[in-house]
Amino acid sequence: MAEVRLTKLKDVLLCCLSGGMLTAGFPLLQLPGITWLALVPMFFALRGKNRNQAFYLGYIVGLVHYLTTLYWIRNVIHQYGNLPLVLAYLVLVLLCGYLALYPACFALLANHLENHPRLWVWVLPAGWVCLEWIRAYAVTGFPWANLGYTQSPFLHLIQVADITGVFGVSWLLVLANTCIGRCLIERRLHWNLLVFAACGALFVFYGSQRLQTIEQMQERADLWRVGVIQGNIDQAQKWDPAYQQETLKRYHELSLTAADSLPTPDLLVWPETATPFFYGFDRGLTQELQEIIRECGVPLLFGSPGVGMVAGKPRLFNKAYLVDINGDLLGDYAKQHLVPFGEYVPLQKLLFFVHRLVEAAGDFAAGENQQPLVFKHHRLGVLICYEAIFPDLARSAVKNGATALFNLTNDAWFGNTSAPYQHLEMARWRAIEFRVPLVRCANTGISATFEASGRQKGLLPLNEAGFLISEVHPLQVQTFYAAWGDVFAWLCVLVTVVGLGLTIHRRER
Repeated sequence: MAEVRLTKLKDVLLCCLSGGMLTAGFPLLQLPGITWLALVPMFFALRGKNRNQAFYLGYIVGLVHYLTTLYWIRNVIHQYGNLPLVLAYLVLVLLCGYLALYPACFALLANHLENHPRLWVWVLPAGWVCLEWIRAYAVTGFPWANLGYTQSPFLHLIQVADITGVFGVSWLLVLANTCIGRCLIERRLHWNLLVFAACGALFVFYGSQRLQTIEQMQERADLWRVGVIQGNIDQAQKWDPAYQQETLKRYHELSLTAADSLPTPDLLVWPETATPFFYGFDRGLTQELQEIIRECGVPLLFGSPGVGMVAGKPRLFNKAYLVDINGDLLGDYAKQHLVPFGEYVPLQKLLFFVHRLVEAAGDFAAGENQQPLVFKHHRLGVLICYEAIFPDLARSAVKNGATALFNLTNDAWFGNTSAPYQHLEMARWRAIEFRVPLVRCANTGISATFEASGRQKGLLPLNEAGFLISEVHPLQVQTFYAAWGDVFAWLCVLVTVVGLGLTIHRRER
């Protein structure tokens, strides 16, 4: 009996190790190399288990991984949602408990394929991608911390995203885990390692060629300069009327300094909800903002809450406005994918005790217009806040003619946690997938600009006020991923279904 208990404890500890190793690949630790082995401890724990045990062990992996990756949600809900700490922990556990179902299903698939070694090695990576793809759309969709994002530091490796999206790199990582895991379990080298090495080499070779091509295209493209303004406004003061003038003063001073830079920027960018008032609705403060723009003499793209009519009723929107040097509105964009608990509360009857985080009356409404904003002869695709983690939104903007993406965000909610760093790295991939530069402007940071290759051009650190003048080369390259979307993910779904079908057929025979 003691030996059985020790075995169970060992299996649990192995799964906790896998969950921790998965997290270690993401910021702040950001140890991308560890991800290539992260699932191997779980594979050892799953040997000889029945379905219930496999599901349970996979659930432990997922729970440990997501609790240690998304721990910052507790701080956000407790500090800004005014929820008691116990209930904030409850919301965190409920979310992570839901997300843990995906690794649990993966473990169940691994258990089902255990007696089919070749299928185990090759179908499991497709199954992982299939589950990541489902997670990106199920419920409200939450594609945060997909496994491929851990490889952001390896620029040559991740260029394949313009074909497969982040899913291609996730597939390669799980393939590494299954190949290495099979060798360690069987205690012998296996030919699968050679095939994996060939796949990895192919990814890197493609990335090297693609990097060279894109960088040559950038050299021939138009050049314009963007001034990114990072106000670093404390979230606790952001909506306090007493600090409205102080907020505008800070953005005014930073913008004037940026506008006086040589060469002069063509466009200034302020972050999400940079103005602590409803633009166009509060006339006094709106006029004051227009005077600031005229004084700077540079067009401004900025975030602000707005009011509009939906079905004959006034509704709130989280908007981005583009205003010319005369203070005249050139266009606006309303956020389409709202943040659960931030801008609305999902499942309100069940989560009746949860309050929204945004300090404005009523829930926000989602925008529907996907057209980019027209600036001179350029078209700007806008992504507000965590819209940057949804490739479909960036894809819509690019398919509608956007030659550059602008991510306006307010990551002040996250505080000094790993979340701003995770958010930044995920946004980088939209530039690679669609081969357009991405300008990221964040209230408290991290603001940055990325070339169409995903290469970082400039950065403003977390929790610092300042500005960044960066050169941007707008591009219009039709990538496979832009044209066809998640074809690779669909292919992985097909491989998973066929693999399951083969095992069932063999059992019946």
